[in-house]
Amino acid sequence: MFATGLILEREPLQWAEFPGLFRGWVQNAGGVSALCIALYCLAYALQRPAYARKEWTPTALGFALAGVAAGVLYAVLALFYVGAWLEIPLAENLGQGETAGFLATLAGALAILAVVFPIVGPWFTRMRWRRIWALAKLSLKEAVRRRVVLILGTMALVFLFADWFVKYKREDQVRNYVRVVYWSMAPLFLMTASLLGAFSIPNDVRNQSIHTIVTKPVERFEIVLGRFLGYGLILTIGLAVLSALSLLYVVRGVTPEAAQESYKARVPIFGRLGFYGTEGENVGREWDYRKYISGNSKQYAVWLFDSLPSDLGEQQTVPVEFTFDIFRLTKGEENKDIPCTFSFSHGSLPVAVVEKILEKMKEERSRLQNEIAKKENAKRKEGLGSEAIQDWRAKEYEKIEAELLATYAVYERPFVDVTDYHTQTLKVPGSFFRSLMKLSASQEGGPPAPPLQVLVSVDRVSSTAQTQMLGVAKRDLYVLAAERPFWINFLKGIIGMWFTFMLVLGLAVACSTYLSGVISWLCTLFLFGAGLFADYIQQLAEKRAIGGGPMEAAWRLVNRQPIGVPLEETPTTTLFTGADEVYRWMLRRLLNIIPDVSRFDLHHYVANGFDISWSQVLLLDNFIPLVGYLLPWGVLAFYLLKFREIANPT
Repeated sequence: MFATGLILEREPLQWAEFPGLFRGWVQNAGGVSALCIALYCLAYALQRPAYARKEWTPTALGFALAGVAAGVLYAVLALFYVGAWLEIPLAENLGQGETAGFLATLAGALAILAVVFPIVGPWFTRMRWRRIWALAKLSLKEAVRRRVVLILGTMALVFLFADWFVKYKREDQVRNYVRVVYWSMAPLFLMTASLLGAFSIPNDVRNQSIHTIVTKPVERFEIVLGRFLGYGLILTIGLAVLSALSLLYVVRGVTPEAAQESYKARVPIFGRLGFYGTEGENVGREWDYRKYISGNSKQYAVWLFDSLPSDLGEQQTVPVEFTFDIFRLTKGEENKDIPCTFSFSHGSLPVAVVEKILEKMKEERSRLQNEIAKKENAKRKEGLGSEAIQDWRAKEYEKIEAELLATYAVYERPFVDVTDYHTQTLKVPGSFFRSLMKLSASQEGGPPAPPLQVLVSVDRVSSTAQTQMLGVAKRDLYVLAAERPFWINFLKGIIGMWFTFMLVLGLAVACSTYLSGVISWLCTLFLFGAGLFADYIQQLAEKRAIGGGPMEAAWRLVNRQPIGVPLEETPTTTLFTGADEVYRWMLRRLLNIIPDVSRFDLHHYVANGFDISWSQVLLLDNFIPLVGYLLPWGVLAFYLLKFREIANPT
């Protein structure tokens, strides 16, 4: 069986992280909102619009109160930071503790409330979904009339001719088909979404057809919502049709090898990876996703599982799958398996205790097997046949293993031949998991220990193992809880793709409220392209990139200084490193603007046969970040179109 490991260099979001991430979102969005409020107040003070009302409306009053409260809190926060900079003890403690974080969150929430106040009033009083739906239907008709959606028809070329160019092994058939389909549909729909969104409102302004709408009792934000809804609907319909055809294209003629490998949706339970006797060695490979252990000393890769489904103990056997990498220290014999030992125990047991229990089990097993040998000789003397003796001996050995498992609650599988980067399966008795559940239930006081611990070591008795190293990563070993239908998982991956298209469409529509069509399209492509490299930009911003910032790298290049040697502290190098700090500060601000588009790419789940979770992946890691990113852009689109000079009242 070929490898089907799920490789994720960045873990999906966890629900425990959501409160902290939400606070960070409020602080960042609130800071931008406060800056916009300050600029608006400055412009309003310098030149008051002629159409501004003299009396205070409820909307203006709410905006003013929330804005002033946010300004006061930001001023207090600034005093804390200034006091901390001046090393005033009280201000330093307040500025670096939870108080500063609370004030920043509260001030950000008030600033967001201030900018949202003018939207909430019209939303409940003047906005009508009937008008929004009418604008959406108009957008549908315009998209069909402009024939922009015909670009989706090029997907037929993939269905017709992809097999000519895609080479695959039979066990890789589903995997390669899924990749071809996903990578083909993504650029087509991204191009369509960006073109539709970027040129919609600018074309209305250029053709002056928008004057017919804004002079009627229609809210300007209804235009934005109508455009987004209409174009989003046509993209959804097109994606649904092509997804159904793509699913038929993928599943047709699936070979048994491919079906066994990837034509499923595994529901894995992953653990936390750690090491014992080593910190995980680096073998010098550029891709450091895996750490390596060897058989030259006592080294273990340790997986701790914090939770397990209660129904695992009801199964006769529980599959544990793994996909490891083998790194050869010498040329030796190629494609040679490496023998490893898998030990399963409760997470409360230290590794040294597990080793002692295994030694004790070995002695107990040897003693019981000697007793069976004596009984076997007696049965032979009684004239019992060899086949009957073999059946009796097998049953007695099973009783021994069951008795040892019930007594010590530790299970071991020695001398398992691990093949280089191939998915393999171990069948663990369900009775072992029942013993783990009893141990977890009997724990009293303190935080609960992980119910399962898996130790993997390279057998030191083999000469082959001593010249090879075993590469492991967190998701290389997992407990297989269940398997679900492939077609449902395929459509879940399509939903992740749909999130990407809605993100691009929302960006394009928001930019088009103030910019021209071409500029809106270029801005959308720039933000989306920068989002593809968000991880690398974050490395630069956090000073984790090799070689330092651009000024430091240029100085090293001119002076031919190696990367690993620290720079001498001179006025010139101090100036360059200071410039790099400003550069990193700008990159950190840029990270708050660009979208993280890589999180919406879920094809690796589908291609390798792993289930996409509704709650953790689609909801928490995809939908909530999408809404959190598009909401500020929607607010910005409201103000840009509101203050744009299109038939403004005089």
